[in-house]
Amino acid sequence: MKNILITGGPTNEAIDKVMTITNMSTGSLSCAFAKTALEAGDKVTLIFHHSVLRSAKFAAYGLADNPNVKLVSIDSCQEMLDAIKAEAECGEKYDVIIHAAAVGDYRPEFSFRMEDMAAEIAEKIMATDCMDREALEEFILNILVKPDCVVRDDSKISSYEPHLTTKLTLTTKIISNLRGWFPDALLIGCKLLENVEKDHLYEVAQKLAAKNNMDYIMANDLAELNQGYSYRYLCTKDGFTGTVLDADGGITIMDYAKENWF
Repeated sequence: MKNILITGGPTNEAIDKVMTITNMSTGSLSCAFAKTALEAGDKVTLIFHHSVLRSAKFAAYGLADNPNVKLVSIDSCQEMLDAIKAEAECGEKYDVIIHAAAVGDYRPEFSFRMEDMAAEIAEKIMATDCMDREALEEFILNILVKPDCVVRDDSKISSYEPHLTTKLTLTTKIISNLRGWFPDALLIGCKLLENVEKDHLYEVAQKLAAKNNMDYIMANDLAELNQGYSYRYLCTKDGFTGTVLDADGGITIMDYAKENWF
């Protein structure tokens, strides 16, 4: 019996107490991995977005009541990061980690009204000496990055702001922490690009595997997914392995996982 950790679903990143930035992930792939791992006799920890855990699809997989399943509900990227880190810090040993969640690349840092921003920039420029173009650009950028005119986001932002703007900042890359937290685990990640040449897809996946010391990256193309083709190209730090999962007439991703990972 192996011990498997699987992440799944989207992450939500809050703009205020009501609005969020999210993505369209349903967690279906992660649910299928969990079901396959259980059928292989393994124990599974699922760190899933709460929307997945409440879905009819999740219920249909029969994961909620299985004694070999541990469920951890998260909302944001930071919550997922903290949940995975907590598994490592409590000494839990995992044989395989499949990081299949569609973690948001960005989170809101603050919001502002364009009218307020325009007024702040104008006021601060008028209060300074003349600057050349390069200095002026840097001066304005510094205002934009850290303005005084931010909108309070500790409650609901008004519904009647015609020029509300939100500045985004990068989320923490969870994948970059996995090897350090779980040095002995088999690590599998995902990479999604859109409408790219296969060589480019393979190269990006290879670099992702090498940079983060992952064992496998399952790479796919959103353009193919939109056409109904769920091909996943298996890559390692050495490049494309030649294995295309879920291709017509080829090995399915679940059969491959059962034979090689679970």
